[in-house]
Amino acid sequence: MSVETINTLVVGAGQAGVAMSEHLSLMGVPHIVLERSRIAERWRSERWDSLVANGPAWHDRFPSLKFEGISPEAFPPKERMADYFQAYVEMLNAPVRTGVEVLQVERHVGRPGFKVTTSAGVIEAANVVAATGPFQRPSIPDIVPTSAPLHQLHSCAYKNPGQLPEGAVLVVGAGASGSQIAEELQKAGKTVYLSVGEHYRPPRAYRGRDYCWWLGALGLWDEV
Repeated sequence: MSVETINTLVVGAGQAGVAMSEHLSLMGVPHIVLERSRIAERWRSERWDSLVANGPAWHDRFPSLKFEGISPEAFPPKERMADYFQAYVEMLNAPVRTGVEVLQVERHVGRPGFKVTTSAGVIEAANVVAATGPFQRPSIPDIVPTSAPLHQLHSCAYKNPGQLPEGAVLVVGAGASGSQIAEELQKAGKTVYLSVGEHYRPPRAYRGRDYCWWLGALGLWDEV
């Protein structure tokens, strides 16, 4: 079996993988991007129905492509975000291969580079970039006994309030996912308890400006 060779292999075609592909192309680095499903798959199938971007459309986008048909101050819904990533890949003519899963990455012995075993064959790459994101494995602490008579699910499996049985809901975690889901459940008539750990949340807007604007104006995006 022939082995394909490439300078750089990027694993994942979400936001990070697509952005990495753009920078590699601008630098003239031969590369490919492998995605086991569709581009931005997690936005499509592993998030809840009403999810929107955390920031307004003028902010949560790539530098060279604006959102069309949506107000710059609006928060794009998840399907719109996924379609936007797809459009960006097409605009860049990025070398993305979908439906190819990376099964194993091994460092070569005695020489530089890596052997990457995929569902479509073996690829040898001088460099491998993992663009799979830092929060993709659900973390469910072993607190609730398996015999407990309650319904428990992770946010990646939550779709809408209709999934949940009757009764109150405890949402553990007050980040973007937890707070948005808690608000949705409360509006749906559920009694909701939100468990908040060490956490701070700035106001969404101040003096008519989204807090994303203020973070930029104050230089906080550039803090190390």
